[in-house]
Amino acid sequence: MTVCRFGVDAISVRQTGVAVCSLVLWLALTVELSAQAYSEYPLPQYTASPYTVPGRTSADTGLDPQVPVGGYAASAGYSAWDAGPQAPPAGPMMAEPTWFDTSDGVETSWIGLDTPTTWSMLDFQNRQSEKELTVLESQQSQCTYPRLIVGAQFRASALLGKTNTADAFPYMGRFPPDFHGKSVSDLRLLQSNQDVIAHVSPWVSGYAETLFSDVFTFPTFQQGSWQVRQAYAVIGNLNESPFYAFIGKKNVNFGDMRTLSPFTQSIVWHYFGALAEGGGVGYSQNGLNLSFTALNGSRGIRVVDSPRGGRINNFAANGSYEFSFPWGDLMLGGGYIDGTIYNGSVAEHTSPQITGPQNGAWDVNGRLRWDRWYFSGEYVTTERRWPVTNHRVNALRAEVACDYPLGTVPAWWAMSWSAGVQGPLGAEFDKNEQFVIGVELQPSPNVLFTVEYVRSMGFAPLINITTASDRSVRQNSLVFGLVLAI
Repeated sequence: MTVCRFGVDAISVRQTGVAVCSLVLWLALTVELSAQAYSEYPLPQYTASPYTVPGRTSADTGLDPQVPVGGYAASAGYSAWDAGPQAPPAGPMMAEPTWFDTSDGVETSWIGLDTPTTWSMLDFQNRQSEKELTVLESQQSQCTYPRLIVGAQFRASALLGKTNTADAFPYMGRFPPDFHGKSVSDLRLLQSNQDVIAHVSPWVSGYAETLFSDVFTFPTFQQGSWQVRQAYAVIGNLNESPFYAFIGKKNVNFGDMRTLSPFTQSIVWHYFGALAEGGGVGYSQNGLNLSFTALNGSRGIRVVDSPRGGRINNFAANGSYEFSFPWGDLMLGGGYIDGTIYNGSVAEHTSPQITGPQNGAWDVNGRLRWDRWYFSGEYVTTERRWPVTNHRVNALRAEVACDYPLGTVPAWWAMSWSAGVQGPLGAEFDKNEQFVIGVELQPSPNVLFTVEYVRSMGFAPLINITTASDRSVRQNSLVFGLVLAI
């Protein structure tokens, strides 16, 4: 795959100058914030061993403060890279305001903050499926019932890009119907999430997440969309039993759907991310995670679909196993969903009236941590051909990342390639490809700065794909990201 030089031939000299100045200011701000943050919260010893976060362990950042959060202990159940590379370290940096009672390391207030859990639950980059396990792990750490864990996340971006074809911008970080010509400059708050975890008792918890997302404003471009994105209940106690159950609207347990990229999601998620109403059961113990979900019929959100509503006629199954070694860990997983949107004869993904015979999809995925290095891959494909293109729809990604600080600032360096294929080779709509290289800096426990170069190849929008596609389109983008979470 050829990657275009990001300079005069990709973006105009003026835009390149703006990008360079922006990058310098971005890094200067990061250094200043990091100096302020770590003067108050000293950086723990930076090692390659996993750190302890409330109720679970993670191998993502390599930060090891070796300071347990008050009263919390890692479970023998779930430990599969839950919090993601963005998760802040535990220990002194996680001090809560005084009005949240954490005296003597024991939670006694009925309401509180848990930043690592908030990162995990609201993070679009990591662990999309089986997030009910994060709720259960948070539940394990509680000493007071009932108790509310509240949190919020804000994701903002600055984009500079240039395409070789007028009005064709294939970058998948947002829906760009308002981009015209061959260049783009864009500033916006992509989304704002708020969540509440209600630990009602040692065996019952509830989760609710609201979302403002700019991508839902088209075609009217009003003030954005506000919605209850997820709301479900979880029954179980991993301290007592590895079995649990859940019911409600949530990310469907299907595949892995994460990325190692700092800010931009992979094409695999764009093609096969799933959210729907239903209920299921699961098992989590000693690195083994299994789940089965029964889904309500008709159209869900993103990839979920089945021909008839008013029936439980769709389902998903997912599983993974994590192997631990002295030098790191390895996770292998797979999943299946019985009904997808790739079953209709019209390329339109919002109307429940446009459907067809059930067309399932299966997924295989894996992740490897070797000291500071991380490798991740995933492949998803439909069982049958999509009637629109007379071809199976499949998506794949291959990624590598390194956890290595920039001075005293924790940093995550990543490179990712992903692609979606839905047509015969040579057709205008045959595929979309994306190459991302970037860095993520964490100047404080609640703030992330990211910088990415994104190369998008092919323009095959999954709506009106047979008439609007152009496989020769190339877009080069410089993407700055800012993520805040509490």
